[in-house]
Formats: sequence, C-alpha cells, structure tokens
Amino acid sequence: MSEDVTMAQLVELLPPRIWYLTSNGSDMWCRRPYGFLFSTGQAAETFAKAMGTDEALFAIGMDAGALMNDDILSGLRNTAVTRLFIDPAIDPANGDVHGKILRLSPLT
Repeated sequence: MSEDVTMAQLVELLPPRIWYLTSNGSDMWCRRPYGFLFSTGQAAETFAKAMGTDEALFAIGMDAGALMNDDILSGLRNTAVTRLFIDPAIDPANGDVHGKILRLSPLT
C-alpha cells in the first residue's frame, strides 16, 4: 500500500481486534523502523518464536480503533517506527520478514 490512508481507512484495514507483541505488558515490541500487528494472539506469538529474539515476548490484544489513535501513532513516530507490518510472515529460505506494510507518514 503506497498511498497515505486516513485513520478511518486504517482501522477498516485491520481486524476488529488487533494483537501486538510486548515484553513488559504495555510497550509494543518492534524492530525499528518496523512495528508488527497481528490478527490473532497465536499468530503474534508464533512470529515471536520464529524471530528468535532473546526477549520473553507475549501478545496483547485490543480493539483496533483504540490502538490506532493519534496518541499511539505519534508515539510510534516519535520512537522511529515508520512502518507497520500487518500479519507478517518470515521467509524460511532467507529469514526476511514480508507482508502488508502500512507506512506512517510524518506529521506536518
């Protein structure tokens, strides 16, 4: 997806409940500039295991509309997260992460 989307369009692209990985129960785990969102908690935790991170990550689910608000998106931008993978997968041949990516445009 290359064009910018509105907040309403973004929420429409996501499942009603969205999951993310965390190590502390609140902050989203990411690999800057990428953040990762999932349709299910199981998909999130499977992805975490496949990534092979040393952190003890677990999935937290919440209403997609609550997650995708201006404060959260500003926080992501302020921590240098500029792209969000939706239901990413890992290529077993080369370890690359692939999938739908939503780009967070800078605020002007």
